[in-house]
Amino acid sequence: MKKHTVIILLLVCMLLFVSCVNSKYARVVRDYDTSALKGSFISSDNGAYQIGKNSLGRPVFRDTDKAWEAFIKDYAVGISAIQAAFNLDLISKQDYRFYLTYGLDMPERTDAAVEEQCKDVSYFLQIYKNSFR
Repeated sequence: MKKHTVIILLLVCMLLFVSCVNSKYARVVRDYDTSALKGSFISSDNGAYQIGKNSLGRPVFRDTDKAWEAFIKDYAVGISAIQAAFNLDLISKQDYRFYLTYGLDMPERTDAAVEEQCKDVSYFLQIYKNSFR
């Protein structure tokens, strides 16, 4: 009985520790000057893309879940183009790193408007990843 209690307490402590570590980077501590950031979402009227500064001074989305939902909807064409050009798995909140890299490296014959959206995918993901590191 004691053994089970100790194991459960250790698991609870580990979960609390991990959630505290991850959330401290996502927490906005002050406003961020977005004038140097790239991406069409920066000037968007969509409130989901609001950006603040985390404890490390990096730009983060004020609400990462809302930003992700808006991003998937607004940049579906760019996401799809990157996926097709580089034969990638579907993008997810946990698996997006290749999209971050390849969005800036699209093949030469890519339509200009699609290429811009692919770049925006990379710019978004650069800010998004700050919430988790």
